[in-house]
Amino acid sequence: MKPFYYLCDFPERKNVGKNFVTECPKCGKKHLYISKETGAFHCFYGGCDFKGKLKDFWEERTNYDSASAGIGNGKFADGTSGNYNTACKRLHSIRREGKAGSGSTTSEVPMIPEDYKKLPPEVFSKIKPLTNDSETTDQDQLTARRYLADQGISLKTAIEARIGCLTHRCFGKDEDNKNPGAMHHCVAYVNYLNGQPVNAKYRSCDPSTGRSTDEREITGMEKATAYTKLWSQDSPTAPCPPYHIDCINPLKVSEATIPRLIITEGEKDVLTLNEAGYPYAVSVPNGASSDLSKSFEAFEPWMDQVRDIVICGDTDLPGRTLVKHLIDYFGARCLLTELPGDCKDISDVLVTYGIEIVREIIESARPQHTADIVTVSERANGILNVLHGEYDHGYDVGYGPLTDHVFHPTDQGGLIIETGMPNSGKTDFLNDLTCRLMAKTGRYVCYLSFEVPDKDKHIAHLVQLMLGKVNTVNYTQEQLKPIVSFLNSHMVHLDLHEVSPTPDNIIARADIVRRSLPLKYLIIDPYLFMEVETNRYNTETQAIKAMLTQMQTWGRIHNIWVIIVAHPRSLKKQNGKNELENIDMYTISGSANWANLADFIFSISRIKRQDGNYTRLDMLKVRDQDLCQTGSVLYVRQACGRYDERESEEQVVSEAQGKVMGKDHLPWVSLIEN
Repeated sequence: MKPFYYLCDFPERKNVGKNFVTECPKCGKKHLYISKETGAFHCFYGGCDFKGKLKDFWEERTNYDSASAGIGNGKFADGTSGNYNTACKRLHSIRREGKAGSGSTTSEVPMIPEDYKKLPPEVFSKIKPLTNDSETTDQDQLTARRYLADQGISLKTAIEARIGCLTHRCFGKDEDNKNPGAMHHCVAYVNYLNGQPVNAKYRSCDPSTGRSTDEREITGMEKATAYTKLWSQDSPTAPCPPYHIDCINPLKVSEATIPRLIITEGEKDVLTLNEAGYPYAVSVPNGASSDLSKSFEAFEPWMDQVRDIVICGDTDLPGRTLVKHLIDYFGARCLLTELPGDCKDISDVLVTYGIEIVREIIESARPQHTADIVTVSERANGILNVLHGEYDHGYDVGYGPLTDHVFHPTDQGGLIIETGMPNSGKTDFLNDLTCRLMAKTGRYVCYLSFEVPDKDKHIAHLVQLMLGKVNTVNYTQEQLKPIVSFLNSHMVHLDLHEVSPTPDNIIARADIVRRSLPLKYLIIDPYLFMEVETNRYNTETQAIKAMLTQMQTWGRIHNIWVIIVAHPRSLKKQNGKNELENIDMYTISGSANWANLADFIFSISRIKRQDGNYTRLDMLKVRDQDLCQTGSVLYVRQACGRYDERESEEQVVSEAQGKVMGKDHLPWVSLIEN
C-alpha cells in the first residue's frame, strides 16, 4: 500500500463510460472505480472500502463534491488544506448557506455519504445472502424465495439486489422496538452505500396465521397468499439513506446524465422496478413519514446528475401525501405515474397485471398537470371556434361608434387604468360610463369610491343620469323607486370601515360580492387612498407591480374588469413654453408598471376654449387590438352629467354657437306610470 496513487499506477484499467474500472491494490479485486473527470476512486468490493483521490488531480480542481473529491491531503481554492470529507462538507455548507448569494452563515454541517456508518459485523453476519442453491434446506432461504416469487420477483433479481434472509424479531405497525417482538422468517433489504452495508430493514415473510405458504383459497378464482406485515431495522446512522441509493453513485454510473430515477415508497417496490428492467430506482427511507430534506441531504450532488425523477407513490392518503412532498422537494424534474384503481402500489400492479403493465405505467409518466401550462390540444375547440369567428366580440358601452372604436371590452376581464389631471372629470366621466354599462348592457358594478364619501349623493347622481335630468324634485317616489330598484340589482358600494384599504382586503370584500352577485366591474377611485406595503426591501415600484398583478389576475380569473383611477406625477413644463407636458402611460405616479400591466389605459382631460369647452378621452393603450385601437374621442357634457361624443372640435364650436346637435335625452330605465 502506498500513501498516494497516480493514474499511471493503474495501467490495466478499462473504460466504463465516464469512469475507469481496475484492480484494487488493497483487496486485489477488480472493483476499483476511478472518475475520469475528478480522479476520485473507490473500491466497491464488500469489506474493502479503499478510497481516495489520485494525486494527479489534487491541484486541478477547485470545486469539490462527494463524487469528485478524494481523501488524500490537498489544497482548496482559498489555499487551505484538507481531506475528502472536509472538502465535501465545505461544499455542502456553501450550497446551504449561500445558494442565493445571501452571505448568511449557519452552524449546521450537512451530511455527506461518508458520514453513514457501516453495519456492525455482528449484525451483518446474521444476514444470509439469498442463493440459487436448488438443494438448500434452509427455511429462511425457502420462505424468502416463496415470498418473493409470490410478489413476482425472480430469484435472479433478488440476488442481484443482494437481498438477504434470516430469522429475526419484528414488530407490528402500531408497536415500537421497545417491545421484544416475536421471531419471524424475514427478507432483509440491505442498503449499500459506496459498496458498504449501512442499514438493513427486515420484513417478515411468513404466511398469515393459520395458512401455509402453499395454501390457496378457491372461490371462483385463485387468490394469492396473505403474508404478515411486521418489520424492524438496524441502522447505525440516522436518518437512513434512501434504499438502493448506490445505484446512482457517480463512480458506478457510466452515463454522464442519468435519464430517469424512479422514487418509490417501499423497498419491495424497488425490487419490482428492478424486475421490470429499471436499474435506477430508490425508495424513501421511512415510507410516507420520511423527512426528505434530511434523507436526500447527503446525496444532492448525486441527484444533480439525474434528468427526470419519476414519482411512483402509493395511492392511499399517506402515499399521496408523500407524492405531494416529493413534488415540492424536487420541483420541475418530477414526472408522475398513474396506477390502476385497484392497486395500492407498483408491486400490486406487478402481481395483478404483470410486468408489461408496470413498464407501461413508468413509460407513461407525465409532468404534474397545472393550469399554468396550456397545451394546444387542451384548447383545440376554442382555437377552431376563433378561426370560425365564434368568440367574444365584445360589446358597445353605450356612447356610440366613436367610443366603441377605442373602447370595446369583452367579458374576459382584466385591468383598466383611468388617469388625468386633478379636477379633469375622471370620477364624473366614470360615473357616466358605469351607469351606461349598467343600464345599456346589464353589467353589475361594485364601487370603492374614496372620492365620494356620501354614498346617498353618489347613488342619487346615478339616478339622475338614468333619467337624464338635473332636477328630480318634482318626481314622485313611485316614479323614482323603479330606478332605485334597478340600481339595487346592478350595483353595490364598498366602504371599508372595518379593515384598511389594502389590496388583499379590497379583493376579499369584492370576492364576497362576486360569490353572490354577477359582478363584472370593480371601480377603485382613486389608487391614492389604497395602502400598499413599502419598506427597505419593497420599493413603491415593486409594491405597485405586486398590487396591479394581483388585481389583474383576480379580474381575469373571474372575468371582472378592475378599473383603477390613478393620478399622474408632477408634470414638467415643456421647453420654451408655459405649458405642462402631455399625460401619457408613463406619467402615472409611482411606477412604469401602470403602463406595462394594464389592458386598457385612458386619460380624461377638460379642454377650455373661448369658443367652446369639451372633454377629451385619449385611449393610450389597448392590449387586444382586434376589437378596438388607441385614439381620441371628444365629448360634450350635459348638465345632468351625461357625455355625448362628437366627431371634431368644429362640431364642439358649432354646438357652442347654438347649432342643435344630437343628445342622449331619453331615460335609460323606464318609469312606471301612475
